[in-house]
Amino acid sequence: MTARAQEPAGADPARPIETPEGLASRFEDGRPGVAYIKPKVLFLKTEALYDAPVPLSIHLPSSGIGSISLLEAACLTALVRIVRPRRIFEFGTFLGYSTSLFLANSGPGCQVVSVDLGDVTESLAGAAGYSDAELRSDDRKNDDHLRLTQARMGPLYLRDLAEDDRARLTLLHQDSRTLDIKGLGLEGAVDFVFVDGGHDLETIASDTERARRMLGGSGVIVWHDFNSGIHGEVTRYMTGESQKDVILSVPGSMLAVGLYGEARETALNAAFRPG
Repeated sequence: MTARAQEPAGADPARPIETPEGLASRFEDGRPGVAYIKPKVLFLKTEALYDAPVPLSIHLPSSGIGSISLLEAACLTALVRIVRPRRIFEFGTFLGYSTSLFLANSGPGCQVVSVDLGDVTESLAGAAGYSDAELRSDDRKNDDHLRLTQARMGPLYLRDLAEDDRARLTLLHQDSRTLDIKGLGLEGAVDFVFVDGGHDLETIASDTERARRMLGGSGVIVWHDFNSGIHGEVTRYMTGESQKDVILSVPGSMLAVGLYGEARETALNAAFRPG
């Protein structure tokens, strides 16, 4: 949907990791950095954990600006199937596409919590007049457009949820930078976090700090818009993260993945099968 930016220095997307063994070796060598992996690495990991073929329940993504792609949806689903989270937290509900994906592809006991701003229609009325060229080149105008779209349309992918799925979902309406993680009972209580809210450095840093507190040392954080041609501050932030740890990315996607603690061991060692 957007032009991709230049890859971070030191990364080699032209030679992505092709096997689960190659992925394990990349972590074992201890070097931080961006590690590009082919999507089949995630799919092979998923297949190793289940006796039967793994179903993928998915809507066609929106063709408008702001949605994740089919490849990204498949990768997110594979990660959820590998980690089998008890609770998923999402920064950035938008139209509810990825929210519905998490509900449809997680276990019946998995709780899904998603946060987005409330009604900001009045303050962003001017965003309705932005041209397509502006939306695809100016990150601030792009974000304003997305917020206005969300405020006007709401989470349309969540309108026809089954009753059981609706009972597993909590939607929060507030600025993510004001979230009281401890007060919400989320500190150390989340296994999987998807960061796809505001794209400025302040918000990305704030959302990531809260994501880490939610994981409590073990879990998965997935950031969207890494290497986006518009949201360059996400790439800047993730380049900093990759200087401290291994960050995974799938060429052709805008996903960046951090694996931490026991969840990393689970992802690297496909040694169990559900009973």
